[in-house]
Amino acid sequence: MKSRSINLEYYEFESLDGLPEKEQVLIQRAIEIAQKAYAPYSNFPVGAAVLLDNGAMFAGNNQENIAYPSGTCAERTVLNYVHGNYPESRIDMIAITAVNSKSLIPATPCGFCRQVIVEMEQNQGAPIRVILHKINGSTFVFDSAHSLLPLAFDDDVLKR
Repeated sequence: MKSRSINLEYYEFESLDGLPEKEQVLIQRAIEIAQKAYAPYSNFPVGAAVLLDNGAMFAGNNQENIAYPSGTCAERTVLNYVHGNYPESRIDMIAITAVNSKSLIPATPCGFCRQVIVEMEQNQGAPIRVILHKINGSTFVFDSAHSLLPLAFDDDVLKR
């Protein structure tokens, strides 16, 4: 038996002031769109904003449904829109925040969303910077989506 470990490296900012301006703007857009989320069942509005390599910014929020599996997370809402409408563009970064979070740390993407972000990263052949923001709290920045899902399921498994 071998003991192995996977390290998770990220940057923590105690305020937005330490972040580059374009990341601050992206976080603000995620906050704005989170406030428009449709989250009557969980009361957990989430917003996600994406910055493309051409400078375009798009945002999405969670859309719940009484039949829970029918809803969509903020991350997948915006990522699927961007991928469907701008498939030739590269996603540089995504910022994610939650309005009513009681956690001491920023909200993190669910497993479904982590898989989607990682696959988009793999498909574009370039890392997606992931910014997790806690309103009135810290911001965690990951250089790559793969950091959030280091043993991600990928298409190599299907090629064998």
